[in-house]
Amino acid sequence: MVTHNFKNLKVVLYTSALFSISSSIFAAGVSADPGDYKALPAGTNLAVAYYQHLTADDVYSNNNKVVDDLGLTLDLGMLRYVRYMEIGGLLMDPQIVLPFAKQQNSLDSSENSGIGDLLVGGVAWPYHNEELGRYFALGGFLSIPTGSHKEDNFAISNDRFQYNFQTGYQHALNPNIVLEGIAQIELYSDKDKSGMEKETFYQTDLSAIYKFNSETSLAITWRRVDGGREFLGNETMLESEQKNILLLSGATNIAKNTQLLLQWRQDFDVKDGAEISGIQSRLVFAF
Repeated sequence: MVTHNFKNLKVVLYTSALFSISSSIFAAGVSADPGDYKALPAGTNLAVAYYQHLTADDVYSNNNKVVDDLGLTLDLGMLRYVRYMEIGGLLMDPQIVLPFAKQQNSLDSSENSGIGDLLVGGVAWPYHNEELGRYFALGGFLSIPTGSHKEDNFAISNDRFQYNFQTGYQHALNPNIVLEGIAQIELYSDKDKSGMEKETFYQTDLSAIYKFNSETSLAITWRRVDGGREFLGNETMLESEQKNILLLSGATNIAKNTQLLLQWRQDFDVKDGAEISGIQSRLVFAF
């Protein structure tokens, strides 16, 4: 009986870690990196490639560390296409995102790789003033359950639709210092096969950006995530994720129309969920 309970606990911890990483992946697909809420001119196209390396060893429950050797690793790639356009005087950027990944877990020596759920959506700017450096935008994204390995705890593939709504504001204090805030909520359909439900997930990003010039910048971001409890009937299957995240980003133009962004991520003050560490690189080509 003890062995059986221990195995069940490990499954719960593994699922919790995957939920944390899955939420991070969806956030990466729909969230702006620091400075992205600056609108670009209509007619601009962006081809964007991402690489993330994420690891999780520690898992917390009710503010207590319950495991410190989970050994979960995810190497994630994403391809994004963005098209800026103006419709009826409203600037917007419809886009499509396709993730793919390799996932390894030392807990059960498993390994999965494949394509994740397709993301479609975009952002619209009711207000954008380039001269003042002020931008206000509203966005919405849909994650469609098209990914592989849905029944194998693959972090980038979910057996449900996910709906993300966000709003953001960017404000230049002077030519060098920019502040940016983004608030997001995520809603979920029930899982197709199990009928498991998921509560609303909330995320807030606050960034301070220092621009050395028009091509190079550094940024620090505080991110807070909360919510997403999963339940079946009256039984909680997975507690809400609650934690803070620190992001440090640096971006520079490496060619006339090409930008490279490097980012470091560390979770802290984790109450529930996995403590994730990671790095990201992002290459943007404008045409």
